[in-house]
This record gives sequence, C-alpha cells and structure tokens, in this order.
Amino acid sequence: MFNESKKVCAIYTRVSTEDQARVGFSLKEQRKRLEDHCNVMGYEIYKFYEDEGISAKTGNHRPAFEEMLKDGEEGKFNTILAIKLDRVSRSVYDMEQITKRLERIGLDLICLYDQYDTSTANGRMIQRIMTSVAQNEIERTSERTKIGMDGAIKEGHIPGKTPTGYRRENKCLVVDPVSSLVVKKIFEMYSRGNSQFIIAQELTKEHALGKKDWKDSSIRRIIDNPVYKGCYINNRGKKDEKKYDDVCPAIISKELWEYCQAQAPKNLRHYKRNKEYIFLQKLSCPTCGRILGGKATRKKNGNEYYYYHCMFCKNNINEDSIEKQMIHILNDIFEYDAVVNSYYFPLIKTKIAESKHDYSKDMNILNMKKERITDAYINGSFDLETYNRKKEEIDKEILQLEKIILENGQLSKMTFSPDDLLLMRDLQFINKIKLPMLYDKFLDVWKNCDRKRKSNIVMDFIDHIDLKQVNGEVLADKVYFRDCFYENFNQLFLDGYLDVAILQPGPNNNLKNKIRFSTYRPEEEVIKHLDRLRKYYKVDLFTGTMDFDTGKIEHIMPYDYDYVRIFPDEKVKYDNGFHGTHPINILGVLKENVDLTDEDFDVELIDKKINTILSALTNSPIDDIKSFSNN
Repeated sequence: MFNESKKVCAIYTRVSTEDQARVGFSLKEQRKRLEDHCNVMGYEIYKFYEDEGISAKTGNHRPAFEEMLKDGEEGKFNTILAIKLDRVSRSVYDMEQITKRLERIGLDLICLYDQYDTSTANGRMIQRIMTSVAQNEIERTSERTKIGMDGAIKEGHIPGKTPTGYRRENKCLVVDPVSSLVVKKIFEMYSRGNSQFIIAQELTKEHALGKKDWKDSSIRRIIDNPVYKGCYINNRGKKDEKKYDDVCPAIISKELWEYCQAQAPKNLRHYKRNKEYIFLQKLSCPTCGRILGGKATRKKNGNEYYYYHCMFCKNNINEDSIEKQMIHILNDIFEYDAVVNSYYFPLIKTKIAESKHDYSKDMNILNMKKERITDAYINGSFDLETYNRKKEEIDKEILQLEKIILENGQLSKMTFSPDDLLLMRDLQFINKIKLPMLYDKFLDVWKNCDRKRKSNIVMDFIDHIDLKQVNGEVLADKVYFRDCFYENFNQLFLDGYLDVAILQPGPNNNLKNKIRFSTYRPEEEVIKHLDRLRKYYKVDLFTGTMDFDTGKIEHIMPYDYDYVRIFPDEKVKYDNGFHGTHPINILGVLKENVDLTDEDFDVELIDKKINTILSALTNSPIDDIKSFSNN
C-alpha cells in the first residue's frame, strides 16, 4: 500500500479520430507532458492508460478508462492525471456520474491545462463549468456537422459505401451503365413476384458483376435502399430521421420502388415456382380470403392445366375459367401496355439526347482495369487461372458497354413522336379493316402471348382480383388495378393518344359494334392528323351527334365508309363524363370492295407493303418500330 499523503497517479490520455491530426493532442505528446509534470511535482506514476480513436460522447465504451477506474477502486493509486478535462468527458451528465464515482472511491482528478483538481471545492466548481463548456462545444460541433452534411447531401454527396449500380464522380453518385442493369433486373424480378432467394439464385447462376455467390441479404439491401429511386434517408429508423428527395440520379422509378416495398410480404420463399402462373398472388380464396397458391397438373393427352389452390378451404379454381371471364379486360391491358411503351419511347429518346454522360470514359476505365490486371499477372501477383477469370469479367463488362453505346446511338437517330404514335395506331386500325385476312389473327392479342408475357402483364397492372362463389361457380367479382395504371391511362386518354371502345346500337337496338372514342382535340390538330392519314388511305372527316347514354350516333358519313375514330367536338370535365346528345367529329375510311387476287393473300408481300408505309412514317429501321408497336 502506498503512502496516502503522496500522490500516486494514473495518467489518462485519449484522442478521438478527429483529434489525431491536431497539433499537441497526440497520445505521445499528452504522455510526455503529463510525465514531465509528475517529475517536477514529485508524483509517483502508477500506470499509463490510453484510449485511441474513441470519442468522449455519451455511450461510447472506453476500455482503458474503465480499466483505470477498476484499478482505482482496488486502491492501486489515489489520483487521476489528464491533460484537459475534455479528455475525461465532454458530457455534463457523464462528468457528474464520474465525479460521484471518484468521490465514492476516494480518487482525485487533476487536469493540467485547466488548472484545477477535485480535491478542493473550487476545483470541483471549475470542473463543472469546464465540462459545460466542453459539452456546449461538442453540441455546436455536432450541429455544424449536421448542417454541413445536410448541404452536402442536397448537392448530391451521398455518404456511405457506394451502392451497387453507381460509381462516384466528384463525390457524387452517377449511374454505372453496366452494373445498373443488374439493379433494374432485381427490381423487375421482385415486382413480378420472385423472392430474394430466386433472384439471388439467378444472379449467382449468371455470375452477375463477377460475383459467384449472391446472398438473399444482398438482394434485400438493394430493394430496401431508397437511393435507387433518387432519394436518401439519413439516420433511417431513428428519432432524427430525415428524408431527401431527388438528390441523386434514379435507376428505377419511384412507383416501382414503392410497389416493391408493398410486394415484400407476398414475395416469401414459399412462392418459389418453376411454372408461370398468370394470376399468382392476385387471387384470394372466395371462402376465407387467403391468397391462393398455384399448382399444375399434366393429363395423359399431354395438356397442362393450371389451378389456384387454398390449402385451408381446399378450394381449387381453374385458371382458364378466370382468364375467360376477364378476356376483354386483359386484351385492353395488353393494348395499353403496347401504347405505354410507344408513348414513352420519345421520352427515352429525349433523355438520351439531353444526356451528357461520356460512355467513352467508362470504356477507358475498363480498358485501364484490363491493363492493370495484365501488369499484375506479369509481375506475379496472381496465377494464370485468376488472370483469365478477371479478364473474362472485364471483357463481359466491355461487351455490355459496347451494346449500350450501340443501342443509344441507334435510338438517338429515331424520330418517333406522340403524333406519330397516334398516326400509327390509326394506320394499324385501318390495316385491320383493309386486310382482314392478315389482321384477323391480331383481333385477340392476349391469346397469342406466351404464359410468361401474360404473367408479367397481370403482375405489372393488376393489384388484386376479388372472387366470389355463386351457385358453386367462382366468379371474378372485382378487379383492382395498380395506381400507375389509372394515372397513366387517364393521362394518355386526356392527351388523345389512347382510345376507349364504345358500343353502338345495331339491328333491333342491340349493342353490337365497337367504335373507338378519343378525348377532345383542337380542330387544327384533327385536320393535321387527317392530312397525314390521307397520304396512305382515303380518309375523310364527317360531323354528327352522339347520344352518350345510349351510344346511338347520327351522322352524314356515307355508308361506304367505316369508322376510324370519334372525337367529341367540345371539351368535357371527365369527373362525370358526357351525358345526353353532343356534337362529334368522325374520322372515316373508304371501304374499297375489290376482288382479291392470289397476290393479296401473299403474307410476305403484304408485310413488305406495310413495312414500306411504316418506314416512310418513321424514317427508322422497321425492326425497331415493330419491337415497340407489337409489344
């Protein structure tokens, strides 16, 4: 046991990460000055306790500090010596707790540069004042840091690790043209009902981005990250959480990101499947309301039949029955999807035209990486197998980038516009009238889709289908569409690029003939559209009236003309729609009753004629146009 009248010191030194670069605050400098002070004052040094790279904020664990207090409780020294009070604590609350603990075990605290010690009343008073000053400083520093970070985030400097799909330029996130395709694929697969497990399996199989083993957790982190919709959340899930919108370039739409978050409870591993079910996750049991699972059976004749099954109520619902009930809705959705792709095509072109991204820079980066691994192999940094694997990964990225550069170059030359879309839709409709032998096969576009295409269409546009059971028969009672379907459909209709089918009374006033009806367009736009149609067919404009309650049309159009589309001759507020009789403008095409020759049934020749029309319309390669118009 030491002499209690003599000071036996535990010397405590600490630097936090931000202090390490400051002159005079290094551990070595603190230790030297405190050791010199002990030599001058005749103090005995028991031990040096050092905490490196640890802040004195509340809640931080400081191993050396805790060890020192434990040794003090065991009576190994009677004084703690530090260079300044803020080395011990910067929190008023924590300092009060430390002071009470030191008083209880009989330890004095001396802070060299603050010129006080807790063995006197004045020293304890100064200690409280200095601790308050230190806490105020750290709180002000924290506020300044938050303000600085707030400004940096708004300027696009997103903190943390660079997410997959991006790279950094001048501290800002920019979309990486290669890895962003993997991110898009993840969100698209997830939005269509694939679980994280299934997505990880597929990416692992493809060795996407050179990774041989994708984990469920990696897929989850990507899906959860709002950065991919252009947003950032600071202190996510905490009391001081703050959201920043549109602070970085988005890889996917906000609507798709939100949909994937809502989809999460459905995308459990038990939905894993090796068959395509058209209505998977969209049907609920008419008895208990649970989501129905899918199952399929193959008969002896080789035909496969698909059902939806409730394991609790033992209900089995034939997929074909639901599909037949919804065939008209599904056809409309299919056409809408094709229109949306075409409608947004010019927006894609505009986006590319305005983009200042230099893909040659990306290519240079990849070529430099390739050179570096070659140099590393020559220098013996890794073996031939590793070199070949790394080179193959880079070559794949180079090929993918070359593909992007080529496609963007082709896309930027196209002249597709919304007016071209309207013209093309009417030309296709007239083609069906003029060439029924060729176009009859397109009357029911839904039936000509494969199961995967059907499944994707339903997943993209339908949120849920309510079923009900009537006299032992299961009926599709209500169809709930995704919000984006309503919003986009309405906008396309209001812009005049989408039609709705209305029924016209036939013989005996039976609702029989479907006529295409568009929203109001100014007279000069209708005339311009008519003039463009006349370059290909005999089309005229006629006036008339329509009773919107019964669908009956009165007009001056000759009977040797067919309806192409109807435009109302006045604007209307669409919250209630038209009621009663209103004036309309009718686009009609002349029926040409001619005898058909063998040449008229030559599908290849007809295709060439149509291609000539479409090529003249767009001045673009016909294969590119087909890929959008026939989606």
